[in-house]
Amino acid sequence: MEENSVRHILILGKHQYMVDNVQGILSKGGFEVNGFDQVEKIIEEYQATQLDMIVFTGAVNPSDYSELIQWKNEKFPSALIFEHHGGPATVLEEVQAKFSSAQ
Repeated sequence: MEENSVRHILILGKHQYMVDNVQGILSKGGFEVNGFDQVEKIIEEYQATQLDMIVFTGAVNPSDYSELIQWKNEKFPSALIFEHHGGPATVLEEVQAKFSSAQ
C-alpha cells in the first residue's frame, strides 16, 4: 500500500452513539470511515473496493462478530481486525499503532 493512500475502516458496534463517536475521531484522523451498528447493513451496503481494517467497538454479539469476520475473509482477506475496548480518547492512536505494527 502506498504511504499516502487513505486507509478505509469499517466500524461495527453495539450502540450507534459509540459507532458515531469512533467514526468521527477516525475521520478527523484522516481515515475513510463507515460505521454501522448492524452487521447486516455492512454486508448489504458496503460497496467500496478497498478495506484496510474493521474496528469492533463495544460488546458486539459473537454471531455478528463471526459473520463479519467470514465476510471480511472472503472479500478483503488482508484487512486488519482491531477490537477497541474503552473510551474513545485513545482510539486514533491505537488504530495508527495497529497499522504501523502490521507493516
